[in-house]
Amino acid sequence: MASVSFRVRAAEPGDVPALMRLKLLLAEGEDSGHAVRATAADWLRDGFGSRAGFTAFVAACGNPVTGDGIVGMATCSRRLITGWNGPVLFLQDLFVEPAYRDHGVARALMARVAALACTLGSPIVELTVRADNPAQDFYLRTGFQPLPQCLTYVLAGPALEALAQRDKQDLALAG
Repeated sequence: MASVSFRVRAAEPGDVPALMRLKLLLAEGEDSGHAVRATAADWLRDGFGSRAGFTAFVAACGNPVTGDGIVGMATCSRRLITGWNGPVLFLQDLFVEPAYRDHGVARALMARVAALACTLGSPIVELTVRADNPAQDFYLRTGFQPLPQCLTYVLAGPALEALAQRDKQDLALAG
């Protein structure tokens, strides 16, 4: 396997089209492309500037196929957990173009995320993966550990709306 030369850097506003392209490829690989609703304007607003809600890193190598040279990305955000002093870093997305896998790109992106966690004073990098995600072995090799005592629950769709409506009803009754 030929080696690939790349560098990992902080994403810039001009990288948004490439980030969105990689996000869509990631979502399509998970059969959840329909769930990606963010626009370029959303990514610019939420990922850059003084009020950025997430941090993105890209791996670039001058890819002639895509034209933008970006072949991988990692996005993460800070979460505050009551009782802890400082943020926890939550890895949202990690994706590398299939042709560039097994060249150290994902590990380099994860190293940059780990460095950010250390800079922020975050004691952990947290991630949630689907049970069928083939990258689980990579995460284990990188040093992540599953927390079997933890489960992820999601409130969404009609159940979310029904519970929110309950708040309005309870507020009206408390009047």
